[in-house]
Amino acid sequence: MNDNSKEEIAKLKEAVNIEDVIGTYVELEYKLGGKCLGLCPFHDDTTPSMHVHTGKQIFKCFACNEGGDVIAFISKIKSCTFAEAVNLLRQEWCNGSTPPPQHVARREKARAQKPPATPAQLAAMEAENVKFMRSMYGHHPALARIHEVKLDDPSWMDGNKYHPDCDGITQAYVDFEVSQAKSTVPSAFKAMRGRIVFPIRDENNRLVAFAGRTTQTITDENRSYTPKYVNSPTSDLYNKSRTLYGLHLAGEPIRTETFAFLTEGYKDTLAMVAAGFKNTVAQCGAAFTDDHAELLKRYTKRVAVLMDADDRGREIAAAAIAVLHRHGMQTSELLLPPGEDPDSLFRRIGKHAFRTIVAESQLNGHLQALKESTGVDLANMCMEEEGNREVIRTNGEEMTDPLYDPEANGANGNNELSLMQSDRPRLMAREQELQHQMRKLGSKRFLFGQGPERMQINTELMKLRSQLSEVSKQLNRPVVWYK
Repeated sequence: MNDNSKEEIAKLKEAVNIEDVIGTYVELEYKLGGKCLGLCPFHDDTTPSMHVHTGKQIFKCFACNEGGDVIAFISKIKSCTFAEAVNLLRQEWCNGSTPPPQHVARREKARAQKPPATPAQLAAMEAENVKFMRSMYGHHPALARIHEVKLDDPSWMDGNKYHPDCDGITQAYVDFEVSQAKSTVPSAFKAMRGRIVFPIRDENNRLVAFAGRTTQTITDENRSYTPKYVNSPTSDLYNKSRTLYGLHLAGEPIRTETFAFLTEGYKDTLAMVAAGFKNTVAQCGAAFTDDHAELLKRYTKRVAVLMDADDRGREIAAAAIAVLHRHGMQTSELLLPPGEDPDSLFRRIGKHAFRTIVAESQLNGHLQALKESTGVDLANMCMEEEGNREVIRTNGEEMTDPLYDPEANGANGNNELSLMQSDRPRLMAREQELQHQMRKLGSKRFLFGQGPERMQINTELMKLRSQLSEVSKQLNRPVVWYK
């Protein structure tokens, strides 16, 4: 009889590789960071939901919530006891050999055998989503079954919606139906328990899926067990590679503004909408795809890409821009201060300053794109024409109008906020104009000796330098908007 003491169990788990064991039953895909992905065998998985961490010797399915060590996997896959799983591991994996693979290409087989869902089946899937959303708004799931589900009647959503810790964003969260799942939810949605839930609707306003964000702080220690987001599985109703978050509300604003903002995540889109940029959509946790581009192309051929201001954000932006260009669309990459994203920046500086920064970033993005494509430096050309005061319009608002609201932010707001909320597009244009005039006078002064003309030029230069100094004080923050 084998010894199943703690010491022996620990030795057994060290002797076997969880990747080899699970790979016998699941076709694994390899990723960086010592992780593998595969179709979970414990539920009807159509996209890889099971993560296998070879370094920590654990597995976790973020769709059905199954997880544990190698013994837990064998016990579950073989429907056997702990002791039987231990014996099986000793017999088949501890003698220097590995059993032959038992998995099949489940994904291809499922696609080949499963016919497309009928309209009635799609309606039933959406009805299940509605029931889950009811459970978050104070309706008990068991009671929801006896009530008729009316997809066009929003009155049942008048319960307790989730309110973020930022007053300026609250209404956007309400409009996008964000809530927090309770501890008791329908079994199909148990992975969402306790999470902040972002309902996902397709462009036709069908409730197709959910994204659940953890309320915990993610650390290296809990990252494997506590993913930042869990998402509804792929189905005939929902495919995240063909869905853009917020498009059901952004469609008309995109057509009106003739372009779309593309952000990295759900919270970023909500921050943009809260700031008045209603022509904003986001990727649903997937890379930007050809299907996404074709979807946007129905509304516009111009996209302003606004991703997180870090290395990963720049990579995501570059990949999205490449796809958009492949579909013949015009793009502009907008840059935020280092380390920021739309959500974090809005929360830190407020709506009005945030609008100014986005508008400035948008303007510089367009000018830089024009310069790269045509060689024409429109910004400097405009500065050479004295008195040229073209109004910049963004989402129907004149950006030359003062954006700082003393009543909303306090008459004596802090210095950083005041600087953020200054009319930066106008100030930067004025700064370039002054610098251009000073360069012209400097070149002109070189031609004169010590006569009265040189003295007059020096006087003019002093006036310009004084004006430039005053403008520079109002622009006293890192300028990071240029590519």
